[in-house]
Parts: sequence; C-alpha cells; structure tokens
Amino acid sequence: MYRPNVSLIVFRKSDGKFLLVHKPRKNHAWQFPQGGIEPGETPEQAGARELKEELGTDQFQGFQKSNHVLFYNFPVDHVRDDKYTGHKQSYLLVEFTGSDSDIQLDQTELDEYRWVYQNELPEYIESPEYLKKVNQVILEFRHLL
Repeated sequence: MYRPNVSLIVFRKSDGKFLLVHKPRKNHAWQFPQGGIEPGETPEQAGARELKEELGTDQFQGFQKSNHVLFYNFPVDHVRDDKYTGHKQSYLLVEFTGSDSDIQLDQTELDEYRWVYQNELPEYIESPEYLKKVNQVILEFRHLL
C-alpha cells in the first residue's frame, strides 16, 4: 500500500536555483522537501504544512500541482510501524519568496540545505527515477521559472 506524499520543487526566481535538503542518513540523503499527505489534506495544504515544519518558514507562493506522479517502494531495510510499503508521490512547484535567514531547519529531520541549479541536481539526487520526475516537473512549469 502506498502512502500519499508530496515533493516540493522549491525555486528562487532571483537566480533560478532550486532548494535541496539533506537528511541525516547515508543513502539518498539529498532531496527536495517532502512529506506525507494526511487524511483530509490537499497536496497544497500538505506542502505548506511540511515546508513550515521542515524549513521553519512560510515564505512561499505559487503551489502549482504537477500532473506527474511517482510510485516507489521503501528500501527493504526501511523499518516502518504502519501498513505502507512505499509512497505515491505528487509534485508541487513552489516559489520561495523569503531570504536564507528565514530558513530554520527542523534538525530532527534535516541537517543541511543547499541552493543549486537544475544542471547540478544529478550531483545530489541519487535515484534516477526521482531525478527524471523532478526534471519533468521543471520542464512542465518552465514558463513560471
């Protein structure tokens, strides 16, 4: 069973960079902010909540929902205490309107963030499927960047 999830492709219009966050783990540590969609939430509501929880700021606008979806299974060694075996990941393009001083990472979930250009994403994102979807979303919304 797949848990509904949203990945937030956060960009900064001033320089065209994208925000990646780093989870304190060895593999697949760099990613876009993401989180589960709770019952009764829209992807946009879940995205706004997750950004506030993980990044400590609400300096975002836009929340454009992509048509792209990725289903993926959790790694075999990923222990969960619920019925889910993977994620059904939706994507939102979101513009960051604040400054870096607004970002206050939730240190229990994240230990670093970095602004990168699209052509630098392969240096950070390990999953080819995830990287492919992210690039499809960026292409889908290129007129907004």
